[in-house]
Amino acid sequence: MEDVERCPGCGIVLPVVIGVGHTYMLGSPSCWRGYGGLLAAQYADQRRMAFHQLVVDAYAVQHPGGSLPQQVQSVGIHLMTLALVLEDGAGPESGPSLHRAMVMRPVFHPLTRPDSVGALTFDHVPLGGSVSLTQRSAYEWARSAWEAWAAHHETVDQWLRTSGLR
Repeated sequence: MEDVERCPGCGIVLPVVIGVGHTYMLGSPSCWRGYGGLLAAQYADQRRMAFHQLVVDAYAVQHPGGSLPQQVQSVGIHLMTLALVLEDGAGPESGPSLHRAMVMRPVFHPLTRPDSVGALTFDHVPLGGSVSLTQRSAYEWARSAWEAWAAHHETVDQWLRTSGLR
């Protein structure tokens, strides 16, 4: 029987791999490797880059880390981006420029991690197949991750308003 591990971030159970996770996000090495495979699939097909930011944001808010400034800022900007895309209709491709604007206005404080960070994880998004299916799956995952943080949506809205992005 293969040894498995549960990711302390998103809860996915995967075969154990030897390695390290992200520098400041809370996740298992196996989850980080699986997510890396999804990123590779995204980068290999330019059409998938149109919704790539959703993949990045969903993963980040499901692996929030702790209370160090970089960890707090990471959760903040990724939640803010999910709000703008999923609630306000911003295009995911605008994520990098939104992140730059958010970082210039540090309005963040630690948020209490929800008991569940969402029912879906990176493995919900297929590595191959049609781009439309992959895009739909990425939006479903992002929505699941965003809704898990519902208790903090008002705070995220305040951050967006303070930052001049809403």
